[in-house]
Amino acid sequence: MFKTMTRFLCALLSCLLLSGAALAEESVFTRKMVERSLYQVGNTQRIHKAIEKARRGETVSLVYLGGSITEGSNAVPKKTNCYAARSAQLFAEKFMPDASRLEYHNAGISGTPSLLGITRCAQDVLAYAPDIVFLEFAVNDSTDDQSRMAYESLVRKLLQSETQPAVVLVLTLTDSGYSAHVHMKQIAKHYNLGVVSVYDAIWPELFTKNMQWSSYSADFAHPTTEGHAFVAELIGYYFDQAAATEADEYVMPQEARYGKALEKLRNIRRGDSAIVSVGSFPEDVTVSYSYLLGWKHGIACGMKPMVLEVTGSYMTFVFKQENNKSCGTAEVWVDGQKKATLSGYAADAWGQPVTQLIPLGENTTHTVELRMAEGNATKLFSLLDIAVAAE
Repeated sequence: MFKTMTRFLCALLSCLLLSGAALAEESVFTRKMVERSLYQVGNTQRIHKAIEKARRGETVSLVYLGGSITEGSNAVPKKTNCYAARSAQLFAEKFMPDASRLEYHNAGISGTPSLLGITRCAQDVLAYAPDIVFLEFAVNDSTDDQSRMAYESLVRKLLQSETQPAVVLVLTLTDSGYSAHVHMKQIAKHYNLGVVSVYDAIWPELFTKNMQWSSYSADFAHPTTEGHAFVAELIGYYFDQAAATEADEYVMPQEARYGKALEKLRNIRRGDSAIVSVGSFPEDVTVSYSYLLGWKHGIACGMKPMVLEVTGSYMTFVFKQENNKSCGTAEVWVDGQKKATLSGYAADAWGQPVTQLIPLGENTTHTVELRMAEGNATKLFSLLDIAVAAE
C-alpha cells in the first residue's frame, strides 16, 4: 500500500513538474509580444471576403508559400504542428462552422527564396484558387535589388491573379537578427498588406536578453514545435484584428515600389511552342519536391543544346542540385552569348530546386540555348522549370 502510494505521489509530482515547466515555457511568449507582432493590419477587404465565405459555409483556400520554416522544419510532427497547419486550423476554428470546408495547402520548400517562389507560383499557389496567401521569405531572401524586385513582383502577381486573394506577409528572422523585413515592410506599406512580424515580436526580447533564442528555435532559424505554435498564435491575432477592422475598397497601386519586371512571369511547360528543340535534354521524371516532370540530360544524351525562342526581358531556369558528383554543369546562352552557369552538383545540396534569373535584354524575341558545359557530355543534369517574363 505504502509503495503504491509512493509511486502515485512520485508520478503526480513528476506531472506537476512537467506542467510547471510547460507553463514556464509558455510564459516566455507574452501578450505584449503577440501584439507587437502585428506590424500592420492593412486593407481588410480581401480578408473579409474570405471570412465571409467561411462563415457562409463555403470552401476557403489558404496557401502558404515560403521556405523551410513554412515547410515545417523542426516541428514535430511536421505536417500538423508547423505554423502553417496550426494557423490554418485557427482560421477554421474562428470562422468556419464546418472545418472540413477548409482547403489548406503548404507550398513551403527548404531554401526557397522569392525568385523560386514566383517561378513556382502558378503550379503551387494559383492552381489552388487561393482566398488567402501567406508569404514567408524573410530569412531566405537577400536585400539586394534583384531580391526586392522578385519579392514585389510576386506580391503583384498574387494580387492581380484571378481569385484576387488577400496577401499576408510573415516576417521571420535568424539567431543573428538577420531578416529581409525592412524592404518587405516598405512593400507592405506600398500595397497596404497585412504583416505578421515574428521579428518585431521577439527581437527586442532577444536584444535585451529577456528571452533566449533557444525558447524559439533549436538551430539558427527554424522554430521548435513550441515556436511554430507561437507563430501560429501571431497569425491568429492578425485574423482577430483584421476581422474587427472595417473593410474599405482595395485599390492596387499601378506603380512599383522597387520593381515589377517578373509580375507577368509565364511558365514554359513541356510541349510549349517556345521550345524549338529539346536537344540532349529529353522530357523525363525529375523529382524535386513539387517538381515531378521536367527535362533530363543523361550519360548518353550527347551535347545538343535545348533551343527556345522567347519574347521577353527576363527568364528563370529552375534546376535540381544534388550532392552527387555524377551531376554536371550546364550553361545558358542568349543570342549567342553565355549568360549563366548552372551547377547541378554542390557538396551541401539535398536535391533541392535552385533558381537562376537570366536577363535577356530588350523586351523582344530572343534565341535561348541550354547547353552542357564543355567536358560534361556524360554528366547528369535535371531541368525542372523554365519561365519567361514580358513587359
